[in-house]
Amino acid sequence: MKQIILDFKKLNTKDLLLSFLKTKITGLYSSNYDALIDALTFIKNDLTIKLINLDYYEDKKELIEIFKIITNENKMIKIIIS
Repeated sequence: MKQIILDFKKLNTKDLLLSFLKTKITGLYSSNYDALIDALTFIKNDLTIKLINLDYYEDKKELIEIFKIITNENKMIKIIIS
């Protein structure tokens, strides 16, 4: 199982987050939430994404909604908030 750890002390903006995720997720070619949803919807292997220090993110509420959409569309994706 692959795991991606997102530390929002370092990835506190949308641009920083999506730039980082482009290096970790195959098929993520654009820096926007729609592209993230599309890329993660089609992953066929188990993936855990661990969110650390989420309170530092510029729009925590929007990001949580994005991850809810992703996990509803793809049951292979697991989100852990710590």
